[in-house]
Amino acid sequence: MDIHELFSEIKKGIYQIRALKAFLNASFAYLIAYFISMILSMPPFLISLIAFVVVFSYIIIKSIKEDPILLVETKYPELNEELRTVKDNFNKKNIMIDELKDEVAHKAKKNIDMGDFVNFRRLISRVLFMFLMSFLIIFVASLNIRLMSVGEVFDLGMDFMSDLGAEIIRDGSEKLEVVLGDGELTGKFRNLALVAGVGGGDSDSEEIFGDSQIAELGNEIINIEIKPTDYELSIDDYENPEKMDFISNSFKEDDVFLEKDFSLEEDIPREKQDIVKRYFSELAKN
Repeated sequence: MDIHELFSEIKKGIYQIRALKAFLNASFAYLIAYFISMILSMPPFLISLIAFVVVFSYIIIKSIKEDPILLVETKYPELNEELRTVKDNFNKKNIMIDELKDEVAHKAKKNIDMGDFVNFRRLISRVLFMFLMSFLIIFVASLNIRLMSVGEVFDLGMDFMSDLGAEIIRDGSEKLEVVLGDGELTGKFRNLALVAGVGGGDSDSEEIFGDSQIAELGNEIINIEIKPTDYELSIDDYENPEKMDFISNSFKEDDVFLEKDFSLEEDIPREKQDIVKRYFSELAKN
C-alpha cells in the first residue's frame, strides 16, 4: 500500500465513523421527538423526521470543517506534523521526501486503528437507550396515552400570560396606594406643586396662596352643578351700531388742558416686596 492509498483509507475510515455518529445522534433525536409529539397529539412522523434531518445535517456540516488528518495527528502524537508534511509534498520527489513517506507509512500501519476513534461506551449507551425508547413508544401507542393537545398547551400559555399580567397590574396598584398613603411622599408632592406655582404651602408662598391646611372637607355630600358658558358667535344677531354724537354743542377749546400725570405706588412693606416680586416672576414664567 503506497502513501496515497494510506491517506485515502484514513479519510474514508474517519468519514464513516462521523457518518455513524451523525446517524446515531439523529436517530436519538428522532425517537425523542416522536415520543413527545405523540403524547401531545401532534403529527409525530413529520416532526420527528424534521428533527432527524436537522440533527444529521448539523453534525455532518460540523464534521466536514474538521480535517481528518489533523484528527489522526491529535490522536497519535508520534505522527504529529508528519502526516501534514507528507500531504503537502505528495507531488514532490527527492531522497528526503521519499524517506519521510516510507517512515510515515510504516508508523501509520503500525499505530493507526480506526477503532480508537469510536467511543464504544457512548455507542452502546445510545443503542440501549434507543431500544428502550422504541419499546416505550410502542407501549404508549398501544394504550393510547395522551397528555394534552397543542391547542390545550396554547390555551394554558395564554391563561398563564393573562394571570401574569393581572398580577403585575395588581402589584403596581398596591404600590401606588402605598405611595399615596405615605405622608412624607405626599409632602414631597405638595412641595413639588409649590415649585410649579400650584396650590398653597408652608414656605414664603403661603402668604400669597394661603394655607392649604385651612380648607378641610367634611363628610357631607355636596351636589355641585357647573353650567358651561357658551362662547359661540352667531352672525344672525348682527345689529347696526347706534349713532351717537360725541361732540357736544357746549364743547369749547378752552376745556382742553394738559396736566402732569403722577404714578400710584402702593405702600408695601419692604419685607413683603421680595415675595410679591417673586410671585409675579413665577406668573410671567408660566
